[in-house]
Amino acid sequence: MTKNKINLLDCTLRDGGYYNNWFFKKELINEYLRVMDLIKIDYVEIGFRFLDKVKTKGPCAYSEETFLRSLKIPKNLKIGVMINAADFVGQKNVIEIAKKTFKPKKKSIISLVRLACHYHEVKEILPLINWLKKSGYKVGVNIMQIPELSALEIKNVVKEIKKTKADVLYFADSMGSLDSFQTKRIINQIQSLWKKSTGIHSHDNMGKALENSITAIKNSVNWIDCTVTGMGRGPGNTKTEYLVLELDRKKEHLINLLNLIKNYFEPLKERYKWGSNPFYYFAGLNSIHPTFVQEMLNDNGFEPEDVYYNLKNLSTVGGRKFSKELISLGKNYYRKINKGTWDPIRAIKNRNILIIGPGISAIKYKSKIIKFIKKNKPIVLVLNAINPVPKNLIYANVVCHTLRLLSDISKYKKTNNYLITPFSSFSKNIKTKIKKKKILNFGIQVKNNKFKFHKNYAVLPNSLAITYALGICTSGECKKIFLAGLDGYNKTSPKKFEMDEVLQNYKLEKKAIKIVSLTPTNYKLKKIKI
Repeated sequence: MTKNKINLLDCTLRDGGYYNNWFFKKELINEYLRVMDLIKIDYVEIGFRFLDKVKTKGPCAYSEETFLRSLKIPKNLKIGVMINAADFVGQKNVIEIAKKTFKPKKKSIISLVRLACHYHEVKEILPLINWLKKSGYKVGVNIMQIPELSALEIKNVVKEIKKTKADVLYFADSMGSLDSFQTKRIINQIQSLWKKSTGIHSHDNMGKALENSITAIKNSVNWIDCTVTGMGRGPGNTKTEYLVLELDRKKEHLINLLNLIKNYFEPLKERYKWGSNPFYYFAGLNSIHPTFVQEMLNDNGFEPEDVYYNLKNLSTVGGRKFSKELISLGKNYYRKINKGTWDPIRAIKNRNILIIGPGISAIKYKSKIIKFIKKNKPIVLVLNAINPVPKNLIYANVVCHTLRLLSDISKYKKTNNYLITPFSSFSKNIKTKIKKKKILNFGIQVKNNKFKFHKNYAVLPNSLAITYALGICTSGECKKIFLAGLDGYNKTSPKKFEMDEVLQNYKLEKKAIKIVSLTPTNYKLKKIKI
């Protein structure tokens, strides 16, 4: 093992961007960079370099050269970006895509490029690793969910990366389940074959991120990830401020870091509430992917008992078994076309539709909504398993979020309503669980900012239940769409921006149906009083 100095890599803006859609104020970024330099952080991972062309996310999601040049980057602070192997896997011209994505190092502000990849993706990105290295970059490879791999799989993945010119081999404790003993065991497995630099990216599900990082350092791991206040997806990461104290790095500048936290990151944490909690701890104990927790906590429809029940169920059947299927939502899960078998035209053509969502307004205006239904006799679709009006007034529940579907199975069993869902896309396991329901199988394919409406499926920009419902209504050539209980996210939420964009793009479609909201909403929709 080559024993170099410890390299601290702060990835706050990259990992923390999952909370604010990578929209960080320039003032925050410049002060953050100044402080990172003062406390002698070696590398700052400024963000991702996503490949989506629409660019609806903030600048730290793309880390373009023009953006980087607009920042006040200290002379001695090295800048890195991360790319997802999944964006390149399966592409025919990986190197051509890379050439369009990265300039040669001598023309770039970036020093380090890290590739985040799963075990099954490694072989396909080997040429990309070598191309980046040839272009002059320092290259790191992050193997995600490595604690879930067997000793043989770890051996195999290291052997594959050894074929390349990669500089650093990282392992990520994606489940946040490691303790110091397990961390040491994985390090020994890697370093028995890998003689270059090794790195660790720890998650704090069980409050052990710092402990595992220190254990790694004591066992010759010389690249350590950290984030200010631990800001990062789910429970977050090793805290930069704690690691700096442990390693005795420029303590005379600690006050600058503390002021950065107080002035910029504490307000963000108050808003987005990252960090460990009992649910993340439970997930860590049972090797359940933390995104299960984050998805449920971000959905107001999940009460604490729902979250616990689902996690308990996952601990029984295996969180890893469900992780791909339940977490790979949206673009990933519905990437392929899976046509349905139900043609909505037969049921809703030229009929008014009322879509009821989970907002508080659906409860507040419940009596008026019921009167509207009885007077106007629309076909009523409710999103997921909410129960806003008497069951006899509801035609169908609309659901395509797999985690939500499995969570609400007991609720669906108590009603005789139809269940409109992309049944063809589901695994055998999910199909078995819902096969006794009256299924209306309407397919979905998700593509960025795309709408296309077909006989028994729709191409949509995301897999939110409301977007799926719009696809059903439009393919079914309904007369008019009324909404109730679609209150909308708060005005600063990235999800509000996403939904505003979806609705705006929908209105531009030739086949778009007129939409009217019966209850108050934050979305840009026409509203009428009931």
